[in-house]
Amino acid sequence: MAKQFLSIVLLLSYFQNYSQTKNEKLRSIGISIPVIWNNSEGTYYQLGSAKYPSGKAISYGININHSRTIYKNLFGIIGIGYFKQVFSIPRPFEFDDPTNLAFFTQSYKYANIQLLCGIGYQKRLNKNLLLKGILTYNYWNSFRQKYIVNKDYKKWQIKRKSMPIGRTINLNLGVEKNITQKISIGLDALLPISTNWNDDEIFIKNFYSENSQQIGRNKFSIGTNISCIYHF
Repeated sequence: MAKQFLSIVLLLSYFQNYSQTKNEKLRSIGISIPVIWNNSEGTYYQLGSAKYPSGKAISYGININHSRTIYKNLFGIIGIGYFKQVFSIPRPFEFDDPTNLAFFTQSYKYANIQLLCGIGYQKRLNKNLLLKGILTYNYWNSFRQKYIVNKDYKKWQIKRKSMPIGRTINLNLGVEKNITQKISIGLDALLPISTNWNDDEIFIKNFYSENSQQIGRNKFSIGTNISCIYHF
């Protein structure tokens, strides 16, 4: 996955160099704050019967990204940041407890390093306002995991291991407004159009199902992205 990301970055770099011989329109660095509401489900088996619990949660993060013109109104974007992915799915997991009783999560959270790259299109509406659409590929690698059994009684389990948890393709549609000649702010609607979560070995493996350890399955997600951009 890291090799795929590097290949995309190198491809964008080629187009960026090519665009400089044409017409440099965009070269900026920005900070963005994505917030995503998700409705997800998991799988576990109880006495041979499949259960599909679901839950709603809000995930959020912060990214720093660089954008540059590819050709005319098309631009490329690459970025890196932090993202906390949250699931509120009640399901059994391997809790470190001497009684060896079956414990269920109330929710679980993954703190991640996020890598992103993509392509966008911008259309100027007037002197100070742009309409923008961006399609991004997002890859998450978790460095800290927290599994909550009971939040009120502060009963949880924390792991610290490096693990890739998933990837998504997001569509951002929004506007960008100039504040000064160099600085602008943006507000986007964010829609994950493809989501793929990996397995987590802490969830109970069951031979009845291939997805009993899958972190989650997206039923529906939607969000927003707020950004502040500095133009070179």
